[in-house]
Amino acid sequence: MDVIEVRSGGGVLSLARRLNPPDSIVTAPWIGCVEVHLGQNVGHLLIGNRRVDALQQRKLIAAWTSARSDRARPVIVALAPDGTELSRIGPHDTLDTHTWARLREEL
Repeated sequence: MDVIEVRSGGGVLSLARRLNPPDSIVTAPWIGCVEVHLGQNVGHLLIGNRRVDALQQRKLIAAWTSARSDRARPVIVALAPDGTELSRIGPHDTLDTHTWARLREEL
């Protein structure tokens, strides 16, 4: 893993307001999460529109809410300390753009 790697994750319906009309289980939002591993050059991440500083242990859990019908994770962008984009991984991607580029070079 050079820049960013998304590992295991999961999700659940948020039932925090299920008893408060008009909120119910039908309209409950989805809460998703993934484990993210970061390379040494990553200074911070953009997870959707949230900025998160890279932690010293280079691992974090990213969590988000979305509509029940759209359970896709947000785009995750790895940035260098100076703000330069190093790589990104889309909602349905399994590999980040940096890894894809490296694989294309090897072929």
